[in-house]
Amino acid sequence: MSILPLIQLLIDFGLVVLIWMVQLIIYPSFLSYESHSLGKWHLTYTGRITIIVAPLMIAQIALASYLLINSDSYYYLEIIALGLIILNWLLTFFIFIPFHQRIDLNPTDRKVQRLLVQNNWMRVVLFCLTFVCHVWLYF
Repeated sequence: MSILPLIQLLIDFGLVVLIWMVQLIIYPSFLSYESHSLGKWHLTYTGRITIIVAPLMIAQIALASYLLINSDSYYYLEIIALGLIILNWLLTFFIFIPFHQRIDLNPTDRKVQRLLVQNNWMRVVLFCLTFVCHVWLYF
């Protein structure tokens, strides 16, 4: 096996661990903050988490695209995995970044914070399915 599929699996696994931590610990904790504290903390959180998440997500989509283009077998699983990654990007940019922007604008809106937690299960599932596709593909 080439080193690239192993790197792909490590990136996918890192994102799976990260999304579960966000889903079970970080996002629910927003509801425990007083609104004035959440406003300050949320700006810090989004800046810092982006430094971790953005390179991983960029590496994930770049590597999945590269491996698909250079594939000679199991083509359908690579297409499915890339489709899941693209869907995750779309959800992130069109649903979740706007949620975070709404929290920045109005940290008192608990409804948005609850929607963030509830809807983020979509990304949990997508990251997990992507990892499973790649594990199935390479092993």
